[in-house]
Amino acid sequence: MANEAEEPAEAGHATPEFAMELVPRLPGGRSIYPAEQQGRFVWLVAEGAMTQQCFDEMRGYLRYIVENKLWVQNWDGKAPPCLPDDTTE
Repeated sequence: MANEAEEPAEAGHATPEFAMELVPRLPGGRSIYPAEQQGRFVWLVAEGAMTQQCFDEMRGYLRYIVENKLWVQNWDGKAPPCLPDDTTE
């Protein structure tokens, strides 16, 4: 019996990949930023923006959603929207 991870993706749909990464800082004072590419979605989280416990729990929930095929990605080639900078003048 094949492992689900080894089974081919449904026709026309790539198996989504998900990750969360802590980074030293993000531009514009942002605390989180969705960095996506075709078939891969990575949440970049600025260190100190959330507790390690929150980071670990959120990553666990999102991994569960992706691994159980509850996450669907529809790639239209558009970049995610730019949010206004969080900096004050």
